[in-house]
Amino acid sequence: MWLCVAFALSVMFSGQGLGCPDKCICWRDGHVNCVDQRLQGVPLGLPAATVNLDLSWNSIAGIPARTFENLTQLRYLYLQGNEISHISGDALLAIPSIQELWLSENQLQDFPWAVLPRLPSLLRLDLQNNRLAHVPSGDLPTFPALTWINLAYNEIASIEGDFLASQPALETAAVHNNPFSCNCSLQSFREWLDATKVSVPNNADIVCDTPRHLKGRNVMAVPIGALTCRPPTVAVYPTNINVLSGHTTVMLCNTTGDPDPEVEWILPMGAVISAASKTRRIRILHDGSLLLSPVRQTDAGTYTCIATNQEGRANATATMNVTRADCAGPNCRSIASDAVPVRIFVTSVTSNSALIQWFPLVDEPDLLTLDTYRVLYYRVGESLQQTAVLKHGASLYRMKNLKPSSRYSVCVTQSLLPQGDHCVEFRTEDAELTHTYITIGYTLGSVVLLLLIATVVYCYMRCYRRKRRDVFQRSMNAVNLSNNHATIQRAENGTAVHMNGHG
Repeated sequence: MWLCVAFALSVMFSGQGLGCPDKCICWRDGHVNCVDQRLQGVPLGLPAATVNLDLSWNSIAGIPARTFENLTQLRYLYLQGNEISHISGDALLAIPSIQELWLSENQLQDFPWAVLPRLPSLLRLDLQNNRLAHVPSGDLPTFPALTWINLAYNEIASIEGDFLASQPALETAAVHNNPFSCNCSLQSFREWLDATKVSVPNNADIVCDTPRHLKGRNVMAVPIGALTCRPPTVAVYPTNINVLSGHTTVMLCNTTGDPDPEVEWILPMGAVISAASKTRRIRILHDGSLLLSPVRQTDAGTYTCIATNQEGRANATATMNVTRADCAGPNCRSIASDAVPVRIFVTSVTSNSALIQWFPLVDEPDLLTLDTYRVLYYRVGESLQQTAVLKHGASLYRMKNLKPSSRYSVCVTQSLLPQGDHCVEFRTEDAELTHTYITIGYTLGSVVLLLLIATVVYCYMRCYRRKRRDVFQRSMNAVNLSNNHATIQRAENGTAVHMNGHG
């Protein structure tokens, strides 16, 4: 009898009689709890009558199209704290009764916004703390029942005010802590903030990330007229480059514009390379520069860097000449190596020295073929070249014994031949200017030293005088005390004599 009662209770409270996945707890009222069970995916065999499904704090990486088949009664879905990087729109269409969808603390870079108008019961959508960079623009969707949306802590640079204004039932919209680009693309959002009656929590944290002069300012404090855009500009360096086949080279493309322009390269044969291209030998680096590794003779020709934003388009060209390396045998790679390209900075320039620093433009083990850096520098117009060999991992070197008022060229390479590696030029200061700086330094140092000595002497004299005054005061106090004591003694003696005479 007791076994029957226990079985009936287990069916009533756990729902196992209805079929419940392992590591989950199911109740007959439609609640299913699978929280923090290290699940790699949504479990199979969920009860068809599930109304409330909690899968938060697991390790689910994605939501495929057929994940929620047969869960037509599902109204509350909790998926926060997983590792979800993609979610299928068809998976959401399979749960047409959904009212609350919680997806915070995941890795989403995109979201199937287009299916939301077909979810007429959706009231709350939480996408906080993901990696979303875009929200709908252009042909804006309308979510008929949505009252609450959370887009905070993402990577959204721009939101169209019309996207939020077009939601008829919206009551709360959280958009704080996003890297907003305060340019013309944010004007409609700025106008919406002024006019809306929708609650916008933490609006003090809705701040500009770019441009630099507005970074950190509250978006609501920026006048609408200050939200402007600039068309792109582009410059390629060097414009003519000579490279040995087999080497690695980088063609720099410096761009400006607001918003930041998208960069593409057109290769000599007409192929177009973008940041999304999957080619390995030729690819665009994070700063828009073009990496070729290794260079082939067929790569010779004209290269065009194109920068595009909503304000326009600009381009610049460069020519690369490729020479066959005179290299054969097993040691060939030591001469024409896949050297790591670097970016060079020259600082602390004087009349006879300069500090050079460099930073690799790529961080890939397959390109780290040599264990040394070679610094080569020479005075422009002279054939004498100075060379220093440094261990791999070094990032700075001081060039000494330079001549004043002279132009120098310096290269950092991992190969024996510097062609194709990044080089820069700098100019040493005039000797008289350096001497002037030294003289000023000595003068300022002398003045500071004299002030320090004067301060010490002044403090010493004040302390000495105060000490002498204290000694004098103590001696005077002692004299006064002695006089007072003598007076009292005489008075006491006089009184004693008077009393004896009277007796």
